[in-house]
Amino acid sequence: MKKNKLLLATAILATALGTASLNQNVKAETAGVVTGKTLPITKSMIYTDNEILMPKTTFTFTIEPDTTASGKTKDGLEIKSGETTGLTTKAIVSYDNTDKESAKNKTSNFNFETVTFSGIGIYRYTVSEQNDGIEGIQYDGKKWTVDVYVGNKEGGGFEPKYVVSKEVNSDVKKPIRFENSFKTTSLKIEKQVTGNTGELQKDFNFTLILEASALYEKGQVVKIIQDGQTKDVVIGQEYKFTLHDHQSIMLAKLPIGISYKLTEDKADGYTTTATLKEGEIDAKEYVLGNLQKTDESADEIVVTNKRDTQVPTGVVGTLAPFAVLSIVAIGGVIYITKRKKA
Repeated sequence: MKKNKLLLATAILATALGTASLNQNVKAETAGVVTGKTLPITKSMIYTDNEILMPKTTFTFTIEPDTTASGKTKDGLEIKSGETTGLTTKAIVSYDNTDKESAKNKTSNFNFETVTFSGIGIYRYTVSEQNDGIEGIQYDGKKWTVDVYVGNKEGGGFEPKYVVSKEVNSDVKKPIRFENSFKTTSLKIEKQVTGNTGELQKDFNFTLILEASALYEKGQVVKIIQDGQTKDVVIGQEYKFTLHDHQSIMLAKLPIGISYKLTEDKADGYTTTATLKEGEIDAKEYVLGNLQKTDESADEIVVTNKRDTQVPTGVVGTLAPFAVLSIVAIGGVIYITKRKKA
């Protein structure tokens, strides 16, 4: 009798999924139904600009038993909380700085082949993405319900026959897909020259360094716009450039979370100050040479060079006697002229 019940349950399972075959070797996935023992997870980065540097990071997906439907039935089978004995409960996909749009989609999977199932039924799980809090990355908060249909195993025991996935609180079967996006920020550096002897056309020398990190490795490239041209700034290397009064450069696609350092060569006779404006916050003092970490707010640095020249000491005193004699001479001329007219 027990054997007949198992055979009946297996037949119901096949009918419920719209197929008469329980061939465990078939791996095809159609509309959220996988025939076999593995569940693929697709990660997709929303990425359309190859000039943007992809962060070097990993995304982790977790699977855990869902107890909310235990004791209920579906397709004539009992729904059970998912078994985790023998199941690797984390799946990972990795991205690198060199990944571009063509590599924005990656796949990992959960394998139920080694799981110990206690009997025929539907074993229910929940799959979600782990939020690792990497700056600039928008994580996908969707959760997915996964039903593993378990039937008889040839030679005894039980094995997964089908895996069905759908979003939590939805009845629509579809493959699991997590979508992520990541933001960039910008850095603008501007030069201002002031003072009564400030040279407006003088080129001042700057050095910019983008610091390497675990997310953005040394040798990778970030684009900069200078003099209307797009050039490469190599992470971990000095980038040298010049600016004169009211000239600027722009890094319009700078990764969030990267640190930079800006310095300027000393110019004789000039007093140098700098301010940093972050987004809508009022500008504050920026000390040239200090590391600054980027966030979602756009950074704008204004470096001001001021030079005022005073009249050299002693010049006025030296000219004073000649000024007095000139006044006396002019006065004498006026007096003589008036006498003649009289």
